[in-house]
Amino acid sequence: MPTGHFAIGDLSFSFEGDLKELAHCQEIVREIKRAERRLREASGAQEVFLIYDRDLEGERGTFDKMRLRAYDGSTNYTLDVGVTDNNPLGIYVGYDQNIEVYDRDQGEAWQIDPDGNRVDVAEQDATSEQSETSQKQRAAAEARSSGSEDVPDASPSSGGQAQPAEGPSRAEIERAAEALRSRVQGYPSDQLVGETTIPDGPLADKIRGFVRYCGRDTGYLHRVLDAAGVSALGRLTVGQVADVIDMIKDEDVLRQNEHFEPDDDLPF
Repeated sequence: MPTGHFAIGDLSFSFEGDLKELAHCQEIVREIKRAERRLREASGAQEVFLIYDRDLEGERGTFDKMRLRAYDGSTNYTLDVGVTDNNPLGIYVGYDQNIEVYDRDQGEAWQIDPDGNRVDVAEQDATSEQSETSQKQRAAAEARSSGSEDVPDASPSSGGQAQPAEGPSRAEIERAAEALRSRVQGYPSDQLVGETTIPDGPLADKIRGFVRYCGRDTGYLHRVLDAAGVSALGRLTVGQVADVIDMIKDEDVLRQNEHFEPDDDLPF
């Protein structure tokens, strides 16, 4: 059986599997390397460490968490490593995660978003609360207005096109899709996307982020929503998310799901 040799942070390890599994592992590690590069750029540090925190306190009790971390003096820069069943290594780092920053001396905490902007924790918490409160209001308004759609322009400066300057590879898009699918597992399939908040933010915002990550524009998202039979993103159900992800990342899949009405003027 072939063996692959990989490194995540300061941990080097070997993985035994067939060539397809090893290629899959290599793709995952490449994506994690992108996250490590973000940590190095944010912290100015040369080395990234893989750590395993135990007995952390959360809303649902104690838990363990694997993390990538860089240090700049008294300041920690951290990205959480998620768990998934969708790849051989069983882990992923979300493509849209904020870096968590903590100054141990000052007791100050903030975050850095994927665009490199500082986000104050208190400001983000307030924004999340406002967003969660407004989700039901938007859903009710959408139900009353058949012509409204809860889909903002992806990027005002690019004519609706939202592709990163250094576009992700096909493999990286696949990994991002798997990560997003894994984060909605366990939620009721009939629950509305507009009323669903996953641990790292409103689900609707995460889907919009995936649309931008794939370089799709607002018109493309409208086509996806039409194919899914809804008038707005918030009206999707959690059970539809997996199919919507497939349509976002692959236009051939979207075309297969688009509904074409027969032309009444045709003689056949």
